[in-house]
Amino acid sequence: MKNTSLIFAAILASPLFAPQAFSAELVKPELIAYELSPAAKDDALYNDGTRAINEGRWSDAVDLFNKVVQMRGERAEGALYWRAYAENKEGQSARALSTCAELRRTYPKSKWLDECGALEIEIHSHSGQLMSPEATQDDELKLLALSAIMQQDESHAIPAIQQILAGNSSDKLKERALFVLSQSDSKQAQDLIGQIARGQSNPTLQIRAIRMLSIRGRQSVDVLADIYQHTTNVAVKKAILQAYVVTNSPDKLVEAARNETDPQLIRTAVHTLGALGATTQLQTLYSEAKSPEIKAEIINSLIPAGHKGAEVLGNIATTEQDPDLRRKAIRNLGIAGGSEATPKLLAIYQNSADPETKKAAVQALFLANDAHDLVTLAKTEKDPALKQSIVQQLSIMHNPEATAYMLEILNK
Repeated sequence: MKNTSLIFAAILASPLFAPQAFSAELVKPELIAYELSPAAKDDALYNDGTRAINEGRWSDAVDLFNKVVQMRGERAEGALYWRAYAENKEGQSARALSTCAELRRTYPKSKWLDECGALEIEIHSHSGQLMSPEATQDDELKLLALSAIMQQDESHAIPAIQQILAGNSSDKLKERALFVLSQSDSKQAQDLIGQIARGQSNPTLQIRAIRMLSIRGRQSVDVLADIYQHTTNVAVKKAILQAYVVTNSPDKLVEAARNETDPQLIRTAVHTLGALGATTQLQTLYSEAKSPEIKAEIINSLIPAGHKGAEVLGNIATTEQDPDLRRKAIRNLGIAGGSEATPKLLAIYQNSADPETKKAAVQALFLANDAHDLVTLAKTEKDPALKQSIVQQLSIMHNPEATAYMLEILNK
């Protein structure tokens, strides 16, 4: 132990351990502590600032992002926006607006300008200072400004919307402006939508305005009917007929189906009645119709009406004298009625002497996914052609009972 102590004492007494031995001149460059590059320091400060934002440390975030801004690196543009964001959160809205102005002045093409624009709109909105939508060239920011004005001062918002609708703004902005307008229940807003729906101020937005007008329900029916009566535009008329679904106006659809001469509009009116489930009106129209084409459209329109439509289809399937219409009704009965329609379909098959009507009933049973009754019919049917028709339908059904019957035929 004594020898060890002497050795340590000798080392400590050595000139190598004297203070001057560690002067800067004697330290090699590679031994100097590693210092972050400017880019790495930029990233580190930016990440620290982001962390401060996430943790709600607004003052720290302002200081950190300010350092990034002063470095004028790649992160400077984003740092200006986030500094403005933190300043606003800190209650320094004036400083935040000034920072956004600095971003716009220093980096006029920055991708962060939209973010700052949205922040400016928010600040002005909270302070009661309305920002004109025309103050920005960006459509999304114009829309934000419109929404803010609409919430605070509708009397200023509506003229701004009129200006956008009448100007050279993009179609997308005009549509969105119309949507903002539709959120208001005021007479001024609704009158303006009515004008657009009539095509008076913007024909390209007419159909969209019609759809928005219909959202108001029954109170918009008279306006829609008046537009329908005074327009010759088929697309506009079609949009109004479809709008009657929203307003729940089967009477207007019946009126159009009776009085229209355009087959396309008659078809639209009839199918829209089906979408409403207006089976009573459809049955009345069917009994009044003279044209087989219109009757065929009514038969098709009964499918969306479900079980109520199936009842009408069942009546047509058993009373219609036109064989083509009768078979069409039978096939559609299988779609609309499903399993509940199978007793009627079986009765039609068994009571009919017409092979084509029987085939229609077979197709309807297939559409109703009734493999059981099809197998029963196949086993008892004596007519080779009808039996083949039934087997053909069974062969494409993914059903255990149908598969078992196919195997039974193969094993004979």
